[in-house]
Amino acid sequence: MTIEIFKQVKAFFYQVMRQTNTRHLSWMKQFAGRLQSEIVTPMGASVPPLLSQAIAEHAAAVTHEDACYLIITKSEYTTEIAGLDKQRDTKWVGVKSMADALSRIGTPEQQQIAAQFLDLSAHYKIDISERYDDQTTKMDQLLQVLKTSEWTPRLAALGLTATIAELESINQQMKHLIEQRNNELATITPQAMLLARQATDEAYQLAVGVLNAFAITQWTNGASPYDTAIARINQDQDYYEKNVFAQAKGGASSGSGSASTDPSQPGDSGQQSGDNSGQQPGGDTPDPGTGGGTDTPVTPDPGTGGGGADPDDPTNSED
Repeated sequence: MTIEIFKQVKAFFYQVMRQTNTRHLSWMKQFAGRLQSEIVTPMGASVPPLLSQAIAEHAAAVTHEDACYLIITKSEYTTEIAGLDKQRDTKWVGVKSMADALSRIGTPEQQQIAAQFLDLSAHYKIDISERYDDQTTKMDQLLQVLKTSEWTPRLAALGLTATIAELESINQQMKHLIEQRNNELATITPQAMLLARQATDEAYQLAVGVLNAFAITQWTNGASPYDTAIARINQDQDYYEKNVFAQAKGGASSGSGSASTDPSQPGDSGQQSGDNSGQQPGGDTPDPGTGGGTDTPVTPDPGTGGGGADPDDPTNSED
């Protein structure tokens, strides 16, 4: 008696569900890409309606998860804020350096005014490494003082009138963008990412189950129309387990201890919500946008962008 061996997508859900948001989304995109390139595109209208629906539902779930991920990691406001913050920090460091130099080598009048300026700035304790909103508030308070009639001629004596005006303009833009960014974040349901992941997980399990079922029911003469797709999905799984998931601290795929972070939390490196970058975490994190459709998955690029700035090199903490 001959026992027929059907090709099946190997069990992989447990490994996926333990991953952080970035790695989870990366795999789901890779899987969705395989379904599209290996089943939907070549088979077209011959795909059974039940399987076609399962694939479409998974693709929609991944799109929604991706949207939630981008909101919490790649706000366009955070990117603009990061750029302005670097400009502001450069101006502020320049102003303090000028005042410090004039306090030592300027005219007697300049030395006195520069010393007063340094004392005033020390009172507000402006630190370019602190959170955007804190730095912006302190800077705004200082600038209000510097706009008074008492300080206008003093700034002119130091040659800082134009630079302070530029600094105020940048700080005002920062205030506006921070308010817009906070309004955007206020619309996000706290559990939106977690719920999106759960929906994708359900659609993933359904798609795998339906695909495996049709691989059996449409098996004939030692093969099914889905054998190639299944083989490549399994190849992807092996690759992710060895080269992507294994990068997680503690080895998410090794089975030794828990390697996942709270899946409801954004990002991949445990950044605090106060991190100024608003970026995707860098390091060994795969870019979730790289998945799908290749014979051998390309190693996802780490921290390729998002949120603020290079997203791996924040200088401050985000609001």
